[in-house]
Amino acid sequence: MRISSAFVTAAIFACTFATSTVTQAQAKPGAAKGAAKKEAEPPPLPPAQARMWLIAPTVTGPWTLRIENEGSVAVRIPADGRLLRLEVHADEAKKPVSCTLPKSLRPSGFPEDRALLLAPGQSYVESFDPLLFCFGKNAAALGPNATVRSRFGWDPPKQKSKPKKPPTGPFAVESTEREATIAPLWELQAPAILLGPAAAPIAADTKPLPKDADSDTKPAPVDAETEAKPDSQEGAADSPKAAAPANAVPVDERAGRLELSSTGFVEASAPRTITVTVTAKNAGMRPIMVALRPWMLSFRIDGPQGEPQMCYGDNSRRVLPRDAFRKLAAGASTSFSVLLAEVCPRKLFTKPGLYRVTASIAAQEMSSGTDVQTTELSARQPTLVRLATADDPFYSEPPKAVSPAPVEAPGD
Repeated sequence: MRISSAFVTAAIFACTFATSTVTQAQAKPGAAKGAAKKEAEPPPLPPAQARMWLIAPTVTGPWTLRIENEGSVAVRIPADGRLLRLEVHADEAKKPVSCTLPKSLRPSGFPEDRALLLAPGQSYVESFDPLLFCFGKNAAALGPNATVRSRFGWDPPKQKSKPKKPPTGPFAVESTEREATIAPLWELQAPAILLGPAAAPIAADTKPLPKDADSDTKPAPVDAETEAKPDSQEGAADSPKAAAPANAVPVDERAGRLELSSTGFVEASAPRTITVTVTAKNAGMRPIMVALRPWMLSFRIDGPQGEPQMCYGDNSRRVLPRDAFRKLAAGASTSFSVLLAEVCPRKLFTKPGLYRVTASIAAQEMSSGTDVQTTELSARQPTLVRLATADDPFYSEPPKAVSPAPVEAPGD
């Protein structure tokens, strides 16, 4: 029997297709079995065991920041208190006040020059002024019974899905191991603290007991006639304190008097831009004749350098003409805006940070034939200057780790 070539070709194609189908069917179970053998994803690493405290012995500072490595492996932290962020709850009925340094003072990334390695048990301790953070109108939130919550570092990034690559930071705490056994932390949070309360006032109708009084001692009986007569009237004519001395000099409580004040807060980008406005006011009830000039002013500078410094105006005494004096009515004032770079040496503002500038005035100039007011006085409150940039860095020394104090065994 003769078989056509077309039929043979068709048969060969059918066999080939069937073999391919069988091979693919046999391959599917093998592929699924191989997928099952894939290694499961490793469990997430435990977080770094670091703890932060904020210690505030007084309302206005200085306060202390402490970061301790409580884990079993060394960690790396940015030892830079400028990374703090404070949240002050002064009134439960109002929103909390957020106190953060401006971008010009706060590090934008990880400050490599402040990198510090903490061995297990070691700590980093830094003292800081809370008014550097709660500046301007936010400073009013720092009061008795206010609750302070603090964070250190950076906000974690907001991600909707799991990232394909591990994050690169910057981190507040990270491992120093080549193969990390702990997960890094974007930020640290300290337990909330309560600022000290104000002293409780003594009630008006309460009289303190004498120092040697016994709580169980009962008061002696008082005669009804004596009790009805007030102590202020009894023996008032016979009391030597009731009558003023014959040679006493009367005091004019309505006389004019000067009071000095200055700008509360000043934000300065550089030392050459620090400008303080000083105001002299007649706080009395009568007018006075005065001659006030900017060169009479001097300033006390308390800053990050430590020791207070002084910059003086022209303190030389001189006689001014009569038309240099003017009458300052009761309640009236005069002000001067002083660029401190023009009166103070440059070395007084060499570091960024918080400065307290206290203004004083020495108005001792006289004029013949004129009854003038002469005085030397200082402002009651200093001007707080927050300086963003200066010639020297914010920190003058590299950070250091603090080891825990050794525990001594008790003696015999």
